[in-house]
Amino acid sequence: MTAAVRRLADRALTAAAVMGLLVVAAAVLGVALGIRPLLFRSGSMAPTITTGSVAFAREVPARGLRVGDVVSVRTAAGERVTHRVTRVDATGTTATLTLRGDANAVADPERYVVGSAYRVLWHVPEVGYAVAAVRSGAGRFALGLVVAAVLLGGAGRRDGEGGRRRAPRGGGRGAGRHRGRRRAAAAVATVAVLTGPAGPASAAPWTDAVPISSTTFTAGTVAAPTLSCGALGVLSVTFSWSAVSGATDYTLHYGIGGASTVTVAGTSHTLVTAISGGTAWVVANHTYGSTTWSSVASNTRTYTVAAVSLCA
Repeated sequence: MTAAVRRLADRALTAAAVMGLLVVAAAVLGVALGIRPLLFRSGSMAPTITTGSVAFAREVPARGLRVGDVVSVRTAAGERVTHRVTRVDATGTTATLTLRGDANAVADPERYVVGSAYRVLWHVPEVGYAVAAVRSGAGRFALGLVVAAVLLGGAGRRDGEGGRRRAPRGGGRGAGRHRGRRRAAAAVATVAVLTGPAGPASAAPWTDAVPISSTTFTAGTVAAPTLSCGALGVLSVTFSWSAVSGATDYTLHYGIGGASTVTVAGTSHTLVTAISGGTAWVVANHTYGSTTWSSVASNTRTYTVAAVSLCA
């Protein structure tokens, strides 16, 4: 190895060692003080906390939360949101929080009932991008390769004839001991990054209304059919109605007060029954995916079914 390459490897080893010490220190502090990192994926807390920042938060009971605190809570959907408290309604050991992002004009639509919440203590801008890169699959693999190369390259080299290990240039036994410690710290950093849990991501959603231009919205409506009396028979009566464009099927209401229903694919239905009567009307149905829209009711017809059926 040339002197320049050895110096570069030595500096990389130092950086890895420092990272290892920081990782260990952060882990110890996190366990001892209950501090956890939060990675910001959006900018609704800007300019206070920008996208890509890493914040550090500690869990605080509900009674300790105040207006102005920046807290991290779970939404009803299970996602994490980190916004500023604008109102606290305390009830016993719980509190109902109203939150708003500093960059949002209005508060979050959801109100959060909590027994405790993580209150942000401090944050570091931009670090989240590096953390996300290192914690990705490709980042972990690359880090492992780099540190492995540094460890192997900085460990010294063997003498070509005697086979004895020779300390790298630029230092004696003391320098060798320092390099050994740095290699150990670098190894700790690698293990911590490759195996340690990542801090949770904070959604920090936007709640502002956004104007839309160059787009036309049209309200969907389903037209109502027109009901008429069809053929009259003995103990039967036929109802007919006009077809509605796009209708998937129709619902015919009949009986006393239209309490009974039947779904029909076509535009007519013959009701065969014993002596009975009532009021009939029909609605058109249009299915959009998993949602069905129905029209308003058509005009009504009264009818009587007997030996001589009547419909008017």
